[in-house]
Amino acid sequence: MNFLYFIFVAYFAQMLGYYFFSENIFGTQEFAKGYILGGDSFRYINGANQIINFKMPNDKGVGYLGYIFYIAIFQYFKLDLTIVILSQILFSFISSLCIFKITKKFSSHTGGVFALSLYLFYFPLQKWNFYILTETLFICLIIFIVYLFIFFKKKYLYLLIFLIIFYMILRPHGIILIPCLVLSLLVYLYSHNKLKLFYLMIIGLLIFAFPILYLLNGYIKNENVINSLISNVIIWGYDNKSDHLEFKNSNINNDLMSLLIFYKNNFYLNTIGFFKKIFFFYFSIRPFYSDFHNYYITLLNLIYWPTAILGLFKLYNKNNIGITLIYFLIIFFTFAIGLTWVDWDGRFFHYILPLIFILSGIGFHNMSFFKK
Repeated sequence: MNFLYFIFVAYFAQMLGYYFFSENIFGTQEFAKGYILGGDSFRYINGANQIINFKMPNDKGVGYLGYIFYIAIFQYFKLDLTIVILSQILFSFISSLCIFKITKKFSSHTGGVFALSLYLFYFPLQKWNFYILTETLFICLIIFIVYLFIFFKKKYLYLLIFLIIFYMILRPHGIILIPCLVLSLLVYLYSHNKLKLFYLMIIGLLIFAFPILYLLNGYIKNENVINSLISNVIIWGYDNKSDHLEFKNSNINNDLMSLLIFYKNNFYLNTIGFFKKIFFFYFSIRPFYSDFHNYYITLLNLIYWPTAILGLFKLYNKNNIGITLIYFLIIFFTFAIGLTWVDWDGRFFHYILPLIFILSGIGFHNMSFFKK
């Protein structure tokens, strides 16, 4: 326990270090204000102002209502955006405790400390605490949701429902939680021989199939998915002619049916693109990063990926809805990226990276020379 205190003290010392040496670490002078604004920050700030004035955000702001409402709370009480940063650091700290307890439950104290340390001291992940962006909350919320499922009690039900809804409206990627939850519940009901509820849920899914497909169709249109794919994107915003894929371009309406036709007509190229995207997604290196940056990320990959793969196989037989949810989240985020594009700075992978760290902690425990 004393070592845990040392880790937490080191974490907050790290946060102070980021603050006082922000210009060197982040390469920006904006942190003099106590926070950093990203490309979408003004959308959230302006949307929060509209909420305070009883107006709904315009255009794409609707897809980020959760974070806009979150910012609006601080603006309503006339609190500086630096307080938002402090709240995000606090949420990261609380989520780290959840990671520790989840990993410890399925491994040991040592495994929990390993996962906790990876999470708290992985700079590419923790840097989001200092941005007025959705990333920190989005990452923390999925940890809270998984934690509440694993340690579920009836008194947590309303909190769990609130967190699920908040996660889904925080940013468009939140929609991925819906199929993950549905499939996790189906697996849970079937494995616990609750067949009546299982079949009832199947019937309910068939009934709600049309509105679900309607929402998915709207998402594809709003995010302009097909046109982005046709622009030959592997890494969003990176223009590399040698890495572009020349897709066949038919009559595109930018809807779900057009997307399916697009994948059928370009099956071979989409398969090549899928594996390229997964490579960049999972390993986080980028062709436009410096050699030092890529070496640093590769070193981190070598620390957590081998143990995460071991943990993945050690957990498969655990009959727990939270563990099943972890698996489905990793699978669905992987396919979502493989079928669309990889982001510029690795943030999409960070949405599931804490789950990888949990697996890594469990794998670390199961290495023969660490097991008790």
